[in-house]
Amino acid sequence: MASGASSGSSQLLNPHSEEDLSSLKKLKRKISNRESARRSRMRKQRQLCELTEEVSRLRSEKSQLISSLGVAKQLCAAVETENSVLRAQVMELGRRLQALASILSYAGGRCHMLYH
Repeated sequence: MASGASSGSSQLLNPHSEEDLSSLKKLKRKISNRESARRSRMRKQRQLCELTEEVSRLRSEKSQLISSLGVAKQLCAAVETENSVLRAQVMELGRRLQALASILSYAGGRCHMLYH
């Protein structure tokens, strides 16, 4: 009975056995792992929300850029049309100027002959 009394007294001094400590460590690790997994899921969810918002923002920006590009193309076409008209006018005015210069040259020559 002396051995029974000594094992009882050692349990009183050390109430947690190695199995209890091992179980406690496993429980703590399990809780820690669950918490880590929960944080990881929350982080992934937050990242997904941020990316979804960015996709929405980029789609909106793309739509605005496409609209702006359409306006710019229309303005460019109008300017090209105006440039074509102006080039044609320059050519016509150049022809008229040559014709007037020719007339003035002819008239100047005739006037010169009349006064001499």
